[in-house]
Amino acid sequence: RDPGRAPAGAAIGVGELAAAPASWTIVDLSRSPAYKTGHIPAAHFVLASRFATDLARLPGEGPIVLVSADGAEAAFALADARAATKRELRVLSGGTRAWTDAGHALDTERQSWISTPDDVYKRPYEGTDNATAAMQAYIDWELQLVAQLANDSVSNFHVV
Repeated sequence: RDPGRAPAGAAIGVGELAAAPASWTIVDLSRSPAYKTGHIPAAHFVLASRFATDLARLPGEGPIVLVSADGAEAAFALADARAATKRELRVLSGGTRAWTDAGHALDTERQSWISTPDDVYKRPYEGTDNATAAMQAYIDWELQLVAQLANDSVSNFHVV
């Protein structure tokens, strides 16, 4: 079996998801910046690594539809999701890309963070009001670090 393909019966198409009842819960497995940029309307952000705790925090009792950028990550995560919940699980074939290719819009306003969005590393200067000044301050600190270590009588670093 191809790990990037959902097993028969678990895969659904864009049309079926678009017509799905409100009792279905959509789980987006994208990285947090991609989710924030745009996701299928009403989708909740959940990290696959946190299925054991976070799937139980989802609203509703109906089926859960796993979605990822191209559907492969969602299909791969299906077994872990099945181990974490008794709810019916489905996977959107083609993922978010198939959703937009079919002419459906992404939601950029409403966000539901079930998992804490700590899945990506941000550089010290990212997310500041003035990234250029913050980046320069960080670089200046780095360049002065060698001199600070050379003058530190407590640390055992030897600068060569």
